[in-house]
Amino acid sequence: MNCAAITGPQDHARASDWKPQEKHLAFKKADFDKIPSHVFGVYGLWYRKRCIYVGKAEQQPIAQRLEQHWKGSHNDHLADWVTAKGSQLRVRYIPVEELSEIDSIEKRYIKNLQPLTNKNQK
Repeated sequence: MNCAAITGPQDHARASDWKPQEKHLAFKKADFDKIPSHVFGVYGLWYRKRCIYVGKAEQQPIAQRLEQHWKGSHNDHLADWVTAKGSQLRVRYIPVEELSEIDSIEKRYIKNLQPLTNKNQK
């Protein structure tokens, strides 16, 4: 997947431009394996053209974090979506090289996209 890395605050403006595209990965384990194992950052789960969840992977790679959601999300609303829609969901992720920036980037995506299942609109 072609994703430019967000490396610092100057790149935060791109968060508002993050929209679903045809090249999303399917929300299934086989597609998680397509994400390089060393990639940390921010990810979104989409159903059709609507963002349903924005999350961050700062302590484990994005692929591992997605697999945790796939097996059973800590977020009950997201878990319901995963159960109901499963592989119809799509994943879009943004690698972030500067790990200290991940939290603020995630918050910006949540604010701009207003995902349906994030517990607190940070």
